[in-house]
Amino acid sequence: MSDFLLLLYPVTIVSILVAGARKHKTDDFLRSAWSLEQGKALQVFAALMVILHHMAQTVTNYGAVRKGPITLWNSFGILFTSVFFFFSGFGLFKSYRTKDHYLKGFLMRRLPKLLVPYFLTNILYVALFSLFSKTSVHGFWQVCARILGYPLLNGNAWFIVEIIFLYIAFYLCFRWSKSERLSIALLAGITLLLVVFALLLGHGSSEGGRRWFMGEWWYNSTLIFIMGVLFAKNEDRLKAALFRCRKWLLPVSILLLVGWYFFEQFMQGRFGYYQEWQGHPGYLEKFLTLPAQVIFCALFVFVLLLINLRIEFKNPVLTFLGSISLEVYLIHELFRRLLPGGVGGSMPDFLYIGHVYILSVISAWILSKVDGFLLKDRRHSRGEHT
Repeated sequence: MSDFLLLLYPVTIVSILVAGARKHKTDDFLRSAWSLEQGKALQVFAALMVILHHMAQTVTNYGAVRKGPITLWNSFGILFTSVFFFFSGFGLFKSYRTKDHYLKGFLMRRLPKLLVPYFLTNILYVALFSLFSKTSVHGFWQVCARILGYPLLNGNAWFIVEIIFLYIAFYLCFRWSKSERLSIALLAGITLLLVVFALLLGHGSSEGGRRWFMGEWWYNSTLIFIMGVLFAKNEDRLKAALFRCRKWLLPVSILLLVGWYFFEQFMQGRFGYYQEWQGHPGYLEKFLTLPAQVIFCALFVFVLLLINLRIEFKNPVLTFLGSISLEVYLIHELFRRLLPGGVGGSMPDFLYIGHVYILSVISAWILSKVDGFLLKDRRHSRGEHT
């Protein structure tokens, strides 16, 4: 019974998303769907589900110990990460299309919003792990390296590292080329090269921290970033076409997603990313598994977009969490590792997961205030007022 009680967490997360939701009117769906506000709402949903994915990994020892239906969340993290990649690509291209001189000062405007919370949380991880964890950090240069994130003491910060690379690639491709098609092609090529590079690196040792671009989580949902760019480029046409087919397209897409889940799980079990041993890096297995996962992610995002064509997500909780979602994502690993939960831990699973969520949200709110102060102070020092 206690294992089934854990289902309250995904139910609560879905409830947070759909509370106050309303149907789009036929005359305003083109404007409301896939907007910045809706993207934020779906990213809040994704962030909360990513945390649940990590908690499921802990309480089930990555699926080795069955804990009822929540065990399935070991396989779902990639889906919610793909939501972040999609709306990152979608938002970048849409802003480029709609805002005058968007690329002027782009890196100086966008990167600090990622780097300030990244460095601040890295400092917290170094300090608190040194005090309360076996993962201690000694020496000036080692402390500096961990604050920079190489290797990552907070393994979840991989997304920040990678999205910064993609931001820079986006800027260079669109800054130097006057053709949108060529810019997108170059960006897609660079993204694909990044995926192949990470795949060829294989898995690094997690002892002492995560190495950059080592591990399938660095690349198995990255190509959804390009999907976001392409959807933004063709947004109006796609919305109109999908809306006309809405009555049959959504149920068919959901059925296809469920069916593809079983195929993706088969590919993971038959091939997977961990077929590595001396003299056998497992490249063939990785290249066979990757397309199945990319399509799985694309189908999931597509279903969310179809739902958002008809339903608008909006409530005060989503608005509040949307303002601190990055900090929540970056800080939750601290509590996941410091609290005495998981297999062999002294804290019951239900309380363990609840404490991680509560402490993460409270800490993220405090961190967001510090981040806001530092970013505001930086803007004032540079003479910026917007």
